[in-house]
Amino acid sequence: MKKITLLFTTILFTIINYCNAQPQQRAPTINDTLQTIRISNDHHVTFSIYAPKATEVTVGGDFTLGKPPAHLTKLDNGVWTYTTDPIPVDSYTYNFTIDGVNTLDNKSAEFKENPNGLFNYFIMPGEETDFFALKNVPHGRVESVLYHSNSLNAERRLHVYLPPNYENIKGKLPVLYLLHGGGDNDISWTGAAKANLILDNLYAQGKLKNMIVVMPSGHTPVQGVFMGTGPDQDPFCKDFLQDIVPFIEKTYNVSNKREDRAIAGFSMGGVQTLNLALWHPEMFGYVCPMGTGYFPNSIKAFDSAYSNVLKNPAINQWKLFYIGKGEADSLTAVNCRATLKMFDQYGIKYQYKELPGAHSFVFTRRYLAFFTPMLFKD
Repeated sequence: MKKITLLFTTILFTIINYCNAQPQQRAPTINDTLQTIRISNDHHVTFSIYAPKATEVTVGGDFTLGKPPAHLTKLDNGVWTYTTDPIPVDSYTYNFTIDGVNTLDNKSAEFKENPNGLFNYFIMPGEETDFFALKNVPHGRVESVLYHSNSLNAERRLHVYLPPNYENIKGKLPVLYLLHGGGDNDISWTGAAKANLILDNLYAQGKLKNMIVVMPSGHTPVQGVFMGTGPDQDPFCKDFLQDIVPFIEKTYNVSNKREDRAIAGFSMGGVQTLNLALWHPEMFGYVCPMGTGYFPNSIKAFDSAYSNVLKNPAINQWKLFYIGKGEADSLTAVNCRATLKMFDQYGIKYQYKELPGAHSFVFTRRYLAFFTPMLFKD
């Protein structure tokens, strides 16, 4: 009888302890079923976020097409909301700010990485996004690669896009070095920018020559953003010349001929593109900066100290020197015009193209699709 009583008591305590160990149910809130982003058929986007104790909530990103972040309105249920004007078809970044604190939309699985954090993005679907859509076509391979930089004494990362059927391609391939902007990193081109899908689709249409695309990290462990005159002031440029190019040419089956090497970059990467190409024109056959331009002090430095650089006849021997800018890019418009004027004064030949978009991937995706079919043509 004592054994039965002891057994019963043990079972009872086990049940009680199990029940006490279970998490207490919380009262459901509207946040449980809230859709933070809703895209309408007429191209409006409604942003919503649950922040009942907040005093101010904004949402920004390149969906504003160059305008400041928008202020959300607080409803009685603690949800803040804002509906945009109609937005053109494309892919756009966005991020919430709650009382001055950047807040990731954790209800969305779509985000891009940059050196300072994460940003969400959404796609406004339509025919205009077809060129970077994921399709049933042969896909290239994107590799994340580590290398040692002797110039920086650091382990570094870059990404490489290899064309479809890379393993069966005969002969040495040309290389496009694709540099990112100041707010991004080496994964940005194949993240929110969708460069790999753009290239996949161009290959499927027969518009591209086989090439590999190298996307290095333009930021270095050295503090600061370097957008001055010439490569010597920028630690990344030293890394590029002394470490990245030799590493790529040792690791991959690529050509080291000038006519088989291209460089392009956006914003900060555009300045780096110009600094590398103007100071080392013998390295490149194709130069395509985008959404960029030199600052006034850099323009003065050319006139006072580096005019010999711009007088180098090797610059006008490039097969392609094409400069692009977003039609709504007010951020770099002044610098871009001043840079083009300087090139005109020194007799440097170039082509210029404006495409839809502001200072964002809305433009750079289109420019990438525009200039890459011109590369490495016989």
